[in-house]
Amino acid sequence: MVAARTTIHIIYGVPCAGKSTTALAFAHRRDIRTVIHTDYLREVQRHYVPRETVPVLARVTHDAWELYGPPTPANIRAGFLDHVAAVFPAIQVVTDKLVSDGFDSVVEGVHFHGELIEILRGQNRQADIRATLLTVGTGEELLRRAISKGHARTNGLPLKEWRENIPAMLAIQEFLVADAEERDIDVTTATEWRESWGLSDVRRWT
Repeated sequence: MVAARTTIHIIYGVPCAGKSTTALAFAHRRDIRTVIHTDYLREVQRHYVPRETVPVLARVTHDAWELYGPPTPANIRAGFLDHVAAVFPAIQVVTDKLVSDGFDSVVEGVHFHGELIEILRGQNRQADIRATLLTVGTGEELLRRAISKGHARTNGLPLKEWRENIPAMLAIQEFLVADAEERDIDVTTATEWRESWGLSDVRRWT
């Protein structure tokens, strides 16, 4: 009898693409008990890594370009890549623990791209690591989602930060889509992906 393999589902994309809500819905649908949000792994890294050692860790994916100069595509990409690289050690440790525990899990967040996903697969060959990139169609839709998410927070933050960085988010998404297509990673929207599960209440999760 072949032993069952642990599956780690990675759901990633730019801020406000619907990752967290979709991850929770997916986990509920699949009876998966563990959902990890990489924003909180970032905070662990920030606590233990001095800001002077890795300044980019104090930023977020869509404003890390400010450390490199004007918001050119090259600087936006460099800031994004360096920021997620600074968070990645925590993701590696948690993924290893999830696999060793043997429970299917969902890991969601902005701190992924194809190369890092391949590294996780190489380090956890005894598990299936499946990735899905969630995208947003337009800047207007991204802004609408950012406003809705900002209003849902008790402190209203970081609405201003998101609004000001919509172009950077779209530039990062463009990079992620090209990267995912090159590596044969599924690219879809939150709504399209949930509809593929056959849910009758898909609108509730939009």
